[in-house]
Amino acid sequence: MKITLLVFSDFPDGSAMGRRTHLLSKGFAELGHEVSVVVAQRFSNGPLYEEFDGLKVYWGTLTTPETFHDLSERLKARWASYKIVCKLFRQGMDWLILIFPELDRLPYLLVAKKYGVKIISSYEDDRTLPPNPTIRNYFLFLRAKLADKIIPRLTNLNTVTSTFLDRAIRKTAPKTPTFLFPPIVDPEVFVYNQSAAGSFRSKWKLGNDVVVAYTGTYWYVEGLANLLAAANNLSQSGEKFKLVISGKAHLGLFADNVSELIGKYHLENVVIETGWLATEEVVAAMSAADILVAPKLSHPANVAGMPTKLAEYLATGHALITTRVGDIPLYLTDSEDSLLCEPGNDNSLTEKLRILIRDKSNRIKLAANARNTACKHFDYRSVTKRLESMMIQLQKSNINTL
Repeated sequence: MKITLLVFSDFPDGSAMGRRTHLLSKGFAELGHEVSVVVAQRFSNGPLYEEFDGLKVYWGTLTTPETFHDLSERLKARWASYKIVCKLFRQGMDWLILIFPELDRLPYLLVAKKYGVKIISSYEDDRTLPPNPTIRNYFLFLRAKLADKIIPRLTNLNTVTSTFLDRAIRKTAPKTPTFLFPPIVDPEVFVYNQSAAGSFRSKWKLGNDVVVAYTGTYWYVEGLANLLAAANNLSQSGEKFKLVISGKAHLGLFADNVSELIGKYHLENVVIETGWLATEEVVAAMSAADILVAPKLSHPANVAGMPTKLAEYLATGHALITTRVGDIPLYLTDSEDSLLCEPGNDNSLTEKLRILIRDKSNRIKLAANARNTACKHFDYRSVTKRLESMMIQLQKSNINTL
C-alpha cells in the first residue's frame, strides 16, 4: 500500500504525538509499504525533505517554537503542506492518515476523496479547556469540537487511543469502523541501559540512593504537585531516596511550578530537577531509576488519553507506580507489573512509594513483569500489524462491493 501520514506537530521527536506518528509510519515501512509523512512545520534547522527509517518525510515550512503559532506562519505551512499532499495524490496513494485533525484538515480530506484515497482519522486525546479559559481558548475548543463532529463521519476508519474516545467517536460516526490504537513504543530504544544509568547517576550525584523518577511535561493533570507532596511526606517520615524530575512546562498549558513546590517543601536535598532531556537522555534517566512514577490526576484528558510515557516506562523494565485513571487498569495489573494508587490522593501515592523504597525484591518482580507488559500490548510493530490487517480488510470489502 501507499500511505501518507499528515501531522501538525514536531516530527520525529518532540511531542508524544510526533514520536507516535514516527513509530506508526516506521511500522508501516517495515511491513513493506511505501510511506510518506507530510509535516506542516519543521521546528529545527534542516532540509524540507529527508529519507530515514524507510520513510519519505516532507516539511511544509521552517519555523521556531516562538513563531509557529503566528497566523502568517500557519497559513504558509498549510498551503505548502497542501501542495505536497496534492502532488503525492496525483502520483497515486491508497491511504491518508490524519493525525488528531482539526477543521483546517478538511481541505486535505476533501482532496483525498477527489483522488479516491481512503482516509483514517487518528484521535489521541479529548479536547479540554484550561483552568480560567480565555475567549481565545473557548474559540479553539469549540472549533476543535466542531471538527470532531464532522471529520469522523467522512473517513473510512477512525483510530482511537482509549475506550472513552472509542465510545465518543462511535456515537458521532456509528457507521464508520474504529480501531483501538494504544500508545506505542520501540522496545529496542526504550530498554534498560546499564552504562547510561551509571553515567546519569554520576552526573547528577545520585550515589547509591533509591531513585524515584518522573519524565515529561509539567502540565498540572500529570500530578506533579501530588508527587512532590508525597515526596515531602516521605522525607518528613525519614525515608531515604532521591526524586529526579525531568521535563518542563508545556507551552500553552497550565503547569505545576515544580521549582516553587521544591522550595515550599524544602526538598532541595531530595529533588533533582534536570530540565528537558533528549530521547537518549530520557532513556538514561529511566535506566538510572529504581522506581518510575506517573501520578496522573482524574481529569478528562487522562480519562480520554492513554499516555505514551507509560509504554516507555514499562519497556525500560522498572518498577512503576501510576494511578487508576482512564484505561490504565485495562493494561496494567496492580502488584504484578505495577502498583496502582488513587488519583489525586497524595497519601495513597506516599504509601505505594514507601512500599517500593523499602522493598527491593518487590521492585525487581514488578520490573521484570513491566517489560513483558510493554512488549505484549505496546510494541509498535505488533500494533501496526493489527492496523494494517484492518486496512487491508477494508480495501477488500470495498473491492467486493464494486
